[in-house]
Amino acid sequence: MKIKRIHICNYRAFLVKGDEDEETKRYVIDLPDGENLLIYGENGSGKSSLFRALKDFFNAASNTGQPFQENLFYEAGKTSEEPFIDIEIDDNSHHRFSSDGNQYILVSNESGADTNYIAQANITNGFISYRNLLKLHFRQKNQAPDLVSLFLEEDGLFSDMVVPAPAQSENKITYKNLWLKCVGLDKEALTDYNTNVAALFGELETKANMLLAFFYKECSLKIEYTDGAINGGALNSPTISFKVKLFGKDFPEHDDMLNEARLTAIAISIFLAHQLCIPPAELRILFLDDLFIGLDMTNRIPLLKILTADNLGDGSSFKDAQIILTTYDREWFNIAKSYLPSWQKTEFYVDNHSGSVDRPLIRKSGSYEERAWFYLTQGDYPACANYLRKAFEQKLRSILPDNMKHSGFSESDKDASYIIISKEHLSIDQNDEAWFFQPKNSKGKNNSPSRPTGLQKLIDTFETLMKNYRIDFPHIDDLNRIKNRLLNPLSHHDLRSPIFKTELETGFDILKELNKIKTQVIVKVPDESPVYLFFDKGDANTGNDYKYKFQLLENLIQLEYNGEERMLNAECKPIARFLKSDNSEEPREGKNQRSLSDLCKGICIFSMPPKEDKRNVVFNPDDLINQVYTEAGQRLKDLL
Repeated sequence: MKIKRIHICNYRAFLVKGDEDEETKRYVIDLPDGENLLIYGENGSGKSSLFRALKDFFNAASNTGQPFQENLFYEAGKTSEEPFIDIEIDDNSHHRFSSDGNQYILVSNESGADTNYIAQANITNGFISYRNLLKLHFRQKNQAPDLVSLFLEEDGLFSDMVVPAPAQSENKITYKNLWLKCVGLDKEALTDYNTNVAALFGELETKANMLLAFFYKECSLKIEYTDGAINGGALNSPTISFKVKLFGKDFPEHDDMLNEARLTAIAISIFLAHQLCIPPAELRILFLDDLFIGLDMTNRIPLLKILTADNLGDGSSFKDAQIILTTYDREWFNIAKSYLPSWQKTEFYVDNHSGSVDRPLIRKSGSYEERAWFYLTQGDYPACANYLRKAFEQKLRSILPDNMKHSGFSESDKDASYIIISKEHLSIDQNDEAWFFQPKNSKGKNNSPSRPTGLQKLIDTFETLMKNYRIDFPHIDDLNRIKNRLLNPLSHHDLRSPIFKTELETGFDILKELNKIKTQVIVKVPDESPVYLFFDKGDANTGNDYKYKFQLLENLIQLEYNGEERMLNAECKPIARFLKSDNSEEPREGKNQRSLSDLCKGICIFSMPPKEDKRNVVFNPDDLINQVYTEAGQRLKDLL
């Protein structure tokens, strides 16, 4: 089961002022296929209110009397409905937590199936905020955190979990209820409690260390549970403590000695391990609110890998959970989007322009093209042109191979070539696209500011690419024509004219055509290890068959457009050839070649009889994908 729609009205930050359609649908988040959700939100934009809304909703479904927190500025009578939190599930059931009596209501249930999974979802305790993480290591008045309370008492993480394997059948109840029997000095209950809790924390420790290895392989965790005991007619409560090792060395007070990033990584690993220890549920929500606060960039990506992995190491994963992830960091949000392609993305802003009270403004986070189209429909043509330009730049960069986007040293030169220039004469800068090396003037100042590759340069390079590979792209002239007139809106004098709108629509048509161009990396060249390819050819001069080995120095990419396919040039370097009869090696390291086609053509020419005319030798691209193969024996055509 997954949530497919969230609708909130007059709960905490989500103020609705009337019954107009635009107002009543102001706070709706659609997840039509039950997708996971990534949210960017500036401070005060309602992220935490959404967190609390869903948490309160599920709590209300299992606990009668959960108070509904109305927006402080809500005025009864201005809307036809009482404040509510609505959830629609993909089984076509509609659920509501209403301020009218502070009650949970099943509004509709088309399938007629049991909807007890709503109440069960509350038991998983899948709502984790940065404040929750602090409970694991934050000391108050120099007192260690109360971990027994955090995990096992009334509202603890495991308190509503049913004891899985009690010796006494009557003790197969929740941990919090079993503890009440222990408080009544029931020795058999206490034995079952200690036995099952110790096993539970053993599993928690194993899974926490598995997750912690995603962040820090040098760090490990031990969870120590000391049994509760009845002595002299009194109950001594159990204790729980964490022991941390770093590079094999014990850290007795790790919460005081480790940096925030490591403490946060340990806390996240424990909370997520708790989720993996809980029995499966039909509806499982994992809401992580601003967990990135304590993590630097290096440790943020491992968290995404944990959440998206098919197998975390023991066969478990979070694939069955519907995940909602929030961040206040705009730059990180844009980075995370590329790691989470199938997730829905939504942006929360503070709307302080529509009245005296700040309210959240929720907007689906679309691509540059989607944003441009939105502004076109709103009649904001300058904003449309701005995002359309970004969309063209982004698309052209995705099409062009690196060796055409940037000039400079090639891959093959990076190990052997260097230039030494005094810092007095050269400065280095960077952006998300490239490094910039700038000569300084006589006063030691930069001559010009750093700039990424401009749109005109990208268009020119794209035109060169298509011409070099004899691919007809019919919109080059149109793209050049609108570039200066349309995609630089500040130079346009009548931004509301019908002509300007027509040109924008032409821009969308061109972008639609560009989107038909597909590129595929056939063989990727990693930074850490070389990649070798092979080509078999008989030598007419010796009468022997040889296997030629060469190193690929750039990603091998195939481009496709309107049914035409081209293998783009990728620099490569001859290494050796092997006699196929006995696999003996003949070192044949040679000059770098600009493409596989050139290299294989050279091998064919080298293998021809001396007297044969070599001037018109042509190497067919089909032969390239059929005959060149990897170290694993896969031919290029099998990788397409």
